[in-house]
Amino acid sequence: MTRHRILRISTALPSRALLGCGCLVAFSLAACNKAGGSPAGDAQKETADGKKAGAISMCTLMPKEEVNATIGSSYTKAEANDDRTSSSCHYSTDTDPAGMSLDMQWLSPSDYSNPAEHAALQGAAMGGAKLGGKLEAGMVPGAASDNGPLHIPSGPVQGVGDEATQNMLLLTARKGDYTLMVQIVPDVMKLMQDSTAGRLVLEKEKSLAKAVLSKV
Repeated sequence: MTRHRILRISTALPSRALLGCGCLVAFSLAACNKAGGSPAGDAQKETADGKKAGAISMCTLMPKEEVNATIGSSYTKAEANDDRTSSSCHYSTDTDPAGMSLDMQWLSPSDYSNPAEHAALQGAAMGGAKLGGKLEAGMVPGAASDNGPLHIPSGPVQGVGDEATQNMLLLTARKGDYTLMVQIVPDVMKLMQDSTAGRLVLEKEKSLAKAVLSKV
């Protein structure tokens, strides 16, 4: 699923080559570091004896109508890609096939045997995103400052989940055992030319992340 997500984003936006290895590493490592585990509505209830929770579906958790209401978009399609430890939903229209994606990964009780392992896996869930940010800062001049190519610094994002970070407008946030990646694919030329565009995209991603994480 991770390979599909990377190809979809890079194909939809070839101008975003300046992401380089940073985003690829962020996506790949984040997929390896599973995150999640607490209940998410009726489909995600965990039994009292610690049995593994059932999988959620992001397209069900956040239908396109709710996404549109949250950020003022008009997506007409929602494509799901679900498996045992992750779920993604890609939202788009005929005129905007790149659209945006919500990708969730989670931990289940069977993934760890003691509190120390649990805490380590929770910490590792953000490892890919943080490493991607460090690589980006070393590869893209000004990436860590307001003077960078997107006019918004990479790094920690406050007020979203237990912890969150963004690099090249890929927002990654963790709440408990769930790790969420939010990416709205914008017009790169507009981002370069309009110093406010990147911040507006990030605010929309933060709103979506808060809406999703409020349900888990």
